[in-house]
Amino acid sequence: MRHFGAEQACKRISDTLAAYLAGGSAAVNFEHIFHCAQEILSTTFAPTLHAVNEYRPILYPFIGRWVALNEQDALTALVRGIPEILFNELSVASDNPTIRLTPLTSFIDNLRETHLTRIYTTNYDDFILQAVPALYHGFDSSPSSGPKRFEPDTFWASANKDCVFHLHGSVHFGFPPPSQRTDDLNALCWFHDRPEARVHSSYTGSPERQMDGSVYLPSALITGFDKLSRMQQTPQSHYYASLARDAMTADVIFLIGFSLTDLHINARLAEARRRRPSPPLLFVDWWERSFLCDTRWDMNRKETEMLHTLRMLIVGDHYRDRATPTPPGWTVAKDGSCAVWDRGFREFLNDLDRLPGILARLTAV
Repeated sequence: MRHFGAEQACKRISDTLAAYLAGGSAAVNFEHIFHCAQEILSTTFAPTLHAVNEYRPILYPFIGRWVALNEQDALTALVRGIPEILFNELSVASDNPTIRLTPLTSFIDNLRETHLTRIYTTNYDDFILQAVPALYHGFDSSPSSGPKRFEPDTFWASANKDCVFHLHGSVHFGFPPPSQRTDDLNALCWFHDRPEARVHSSYTGSPERQMDGSVYLPSALITGFDKLSRMQQTPQSHYYASLARDAMTADVIFLIGFSLTDLHINARLAEARRRRPSPPLLFVDWWERSFLCDTRWDMNRKETEMLHTLRMLIVGDHYRDRATPTPPGWTVAKDGSCAVWDRGFREFLNDLDRLPGILARLTAV
């Protein structure tokens, strides 16, 4: 990345965003930098001479070239490099859990005793599969040294299996080596061994075209703020379609540690919560004091989405008439439509004895 000037491009983007965003440099993360690099790369460089209209980014005549970041190789290296760095870091982290996974195993196993359990995660690590290896993940689960291809027919015949699907990619994803590629050059495969997946996590092919004539570089992990184009690739397109169906047929929905910043996922949850009757929702996250104290007067992006998108009418002043604090940790809607745990996921797993009682108070409304 340094060889191609990506380090300087990264710093320029980061410094520009720090001067623009409220909060300065503390507000800038890798998704901001990746998204800006990708969009600058795809919309501000002149198309190839004599390119047909489908390969001419239609914003180019309005935006033109951003002179301060005119090194296409530097931005390309940055867009390729950020997912690779992320993949390596998370693969190492997956090898070294910092807490015991036994409580996570107990939580999922208890759910599986009473419910068909369909898990959709935006995390890239494989801690859930480490905790419960029997979960179906969309690919053949038998150990293998080579890449496993996604089989759509098997996937759609597995709607009644307990599962975990990685909506934004996994540390087990990678691209098949050239000797094993078929006509689908960009297809993501599953590698049973994480070290093998790391070897094949980098994408070296041609960019994929978007509808506006711009392009993007596929990657094993989906990041940035424009995830929809990348979610058209296999297997994510199937995961996302399955999420829509499961959300609309769920008896109960758990949202655990979800920031509600992925609007494409929020849309599916919003539709589910507008069903009649609406499935009860449990929201597991962390608030510094308590959920009711921290959201009574000051709602941030997450709480706003909880109120308007998820119709959790226990945010802000609504709690006076509609919520019952159940210390420590729980807040339950008086109509049984939703509940919030505010002590974080680790403490939630350590307090599972109270969960059946909370579930018993919830109902579809």
